[in-house]
Amino acid sequence: MVTETGDAPVRPTATGTSLSGRVGILLTLALLPLGLIAVLQTFAAIENAHNTYRQSLTAQTTRAARPEAASIMRAFGVARGLADAVPALLAVPDLCVSTMQRAVDERPSMTFAGFIDLEQKTTCNSLNRLFDFSDNPDSDRVFAAGLPDITFNPEGNASGQAVVIVSQPVRGEDGALNGFVSLSFPTIPLAETRARAEANSELTLITFSGDGRILTSGRDRDAIAPMLPADGDLSTLVGTGQRVFSAVATDGKRRDYALAPIVAGSAYALGIWDEPRLRGSDIPAVLRAAAFPLLMWLASLIVAIVALRHQVIKPIHTLRMQMRSFADGRAVFRASAIKNAPRELQDIGDTFERMADKVMRDEADLENKVYEREILLREVHHRVKNNLQLMSSIINMQIRQRMGPEAEDALRRVQDRLASLAKFHQDLYESSSLSQLRADELFEDLARQTISLNADPHKKVDLRLDLDQIKLEPDQAGPLAMLLTEALTNAIKHATMESDRTMYVAVSMKCVEQDDKGIITLLIENPLTGVDENNAPAGSGLGKRLIAAFASQLEGQVEQGPKDNRYIVKVVFARSV
Repeated sequence: MVTETGDAPVRPTATGTSLSGRVGILLTLALLPLGLIAVLQTFAAIENAHNTYRQSLTAQTTRAARPEAASIMRAFGVARGLADAVPALLAVPDLCVSTMQRAVDERPSMTFAGFIDLEQKTTCNSLNRLFDFSDNPDSDRVFAAGLPDITFNPEGNASGQAVVIVSQPVRGEDGALNGFVSLSFPTIPLAETRARAEANSELTLITFSGDGRILTSGRDRDAIAPMLPADGDLSTLVGTGQRVFSAVATDGKRRDYALAPIVAGSAYALGIWDEPRLRGSDIPAVLRAAAFPLLMWLASLIVAIVALRHQVIKPIHTLRMQMRSFADGRAVFRASAIKNAPRELQDIGDTFERMADKVMRDEADLENKVYEREILLREVHHRVKNNLQLMSSIINMQIRQRMGPEAEDALRRVQDRLASLAKFHQDLYESSSLSQLRADELFEDLARQTISLNADPHKKVDLRLDLDQIKLEPDQAGPLAMLLTEALTNAIKHATMESDRTMYVAVSMKCVEQDDKGIITLLIENPLTGVDENNAPAGSGLGKRLIAAFASQLEGQVEQGPKDNRYIVKVVFARSV
């Protein structure tokens, strides 16, 4: 059996990014350049602070090392002057000694001045004594290098105390090395002077020579060693110029260091700070630089999304649910449901409320018009049915006038056709829908009515029905009903040729879906009992022509005539969509 099914329309699924997501993306794109600028400015500020800090460390180191620097530079200056005068002074030994003594007397911080010959001995000195430095390793090193030198001796050969020794080479006119002018001054007065000059108690200052040996220090030398950089001795810093750097000390702590040359290549001052601040490239500094723009972005995003959800998304969701309720069940919509929404959304709600009211009024008007039209159509079908029944009654009265068998038979055929039409119009005005009819119910009633009107009361006709549940439009149901009536009338005539047997008339209607269309096949058949198939009634005449005409109205194919000892009428047509 063919059943009618209707599928609900499938709503397309919404795709794409949500409004909150899009606002988040746009806000991120808008704030990203500002955040990058803020990060760059923060890094620039950090770098400026570090530069200022470096300059401060350099200035403090230079200021703290000023006593040593002044003494060392003054010693080198005196040594160079004496070195230039020594070749002339050696000719007069007493004058050489008095010159060395005058150099020491004029400079209270100096303890010794003298000329050391190539045998590493001196007789021309401020103490006017013979000194032999040949057993001093520093003396061997200085003579081997033949260059200006500065070194530290914890127990000077001449003074017996910790001294800084400055050596300046003495050369002849041919440039050959003749010896060294050696000056020494004690370190204790220098340390005391630096202690009074230092303003920062966190600073530890040392001075060292070009070969990396410590000259002076503000602390015990054993305490200084763990504070020096662990990645190399002090000689690695020679020749690098003035700079500030951070490094891990021998004791494992990170410290800041400030290097300031006193005499390039010969003497340097190194400031040491225990609390490092040069950490600009560390991850914490990067995080601190990015923290503010990141927090600004998060705060802006949270405020934007919260405001968006309360001011836009929630009212839109309410508006959407109201629209869906109106679309699905015509629920009454009121704009007051989004009274707290922004004015633009309230305007949309007011507009939709007016539109919904207008739609409901228009639908009510249309329903009234449709209802009136249905009433009028039902009234028309009812009156047509009554008129057809009246005409059938008039014909019946005419038949009673005994006009003869042929005339009576012709009038009864007309009467059957009128009855079929009347039944069709009756089903139309009794149907719940004027646009479609249940063809199986209509044809069952027509078949039984036609059999009862045309069958011989003394002969029994077995009506066999096999009808699918099919709905047809009136434009197809009407011609098909008339065709069925004509075919049944012929079938009854052919099925009752013998009176001693029960004959049958079979009516079958099937619907098969083919190429998105319903193909309907109506078949009426009856047996040709006791009659040769070749001599069976030809079925010519008005009935056959009417069947062909009705099939033509259906735009179908018709087959009628004897077949396999049966008489059939077969119509195949496509159901209107």
